[in-house]
Amino acid sequence: MKRLHITLPLSLAALAVWLMLTLGGRWLESGGQAQSLADAAGGSIGWSWAVAALFAAALVFLADDRRGAGVQAPQPLQSARLVWLPLLYSLLMLFLAWAGGMPPRGVVLVVACNTLLVALSEELMFRALLLQGFLDRLTVWPAVLISSAVFGIVHAANGFASGDISGALWQSLAAGLQGVGYAAIRLRTRSIWPMTVVHALWDFSLMTSMLAAAADGEGSILPFAALIAVLPLCLYGLYLLRRMHGQPALPVSPRMRSGL
Repeated sequence: MKRLHITLPLSLAALAVWLMLTLGGRWLESGGQAQSLADAAGGSIGWSWAVAALFAAALVFLADDRRGAGVQAPQPLQSARLVWLPLLYSLLMLFLAWAGGMPPRGVVLVVACNTLLVALSEELMFRALLLQGFLDRLTVWPAVLISSAVFGIVHAANGFASGDISGALWQSLAAGLQGVGYAAIRLRTRSIWPMTVVHALWDFSLMTSMLAAAADGEGSILPFAALIAVLPLCLYGLYLLRRMHGQPALPVSPRMRSGL
């Protein structure tokens, strides 16, 4: 089977298709009606997210450098501990979500499935395909910053699906900052899987908190807390990449092998 080389044009074309599958699929699922992310996550299993994840996974499977795309286990394995900061935030957010009450068990299971699908789809698309496409043309720092900016801009499109334009713009800013930390950890661990797990836990905490608050006729403060948390996460990502200025690929050094 002929393998695909993940170039920038290929990754951008893949992003366009992924967006059509994700946003177009959500529009069809909602019957063309505006629907908040929390309602979409808690309503039923999102087939659009599943199809988008399968599409991105298929491209990664066909890639000629799947290791470069980050679909192997963390290398070295102990480098997975670099996720400690976003994992800590995610666990704190989950604690706050549970403290405020949880939606019914059936809704929680649906949200868990959907947030896992979204995390898998986005990490495959943005940290495996798109980041690798930029790295094919650029050095590490511009590749990380531009791919993270695109990650943020794409989240602004949620405003058209939810009808909440201002909320989507705040989400776009948060996603862009968050993307820097996610991309840095993906490069340092050489794997998308640690951040896929944390990404799913982060989204699960937010969605369940928002659904529980809506059931009580209130608004959740967790999205605002999450917005504050993404700035330290962005700075953490910049710290992890502090020695990467002008470098085309992540060097393998004794310090890197130790995961520090």
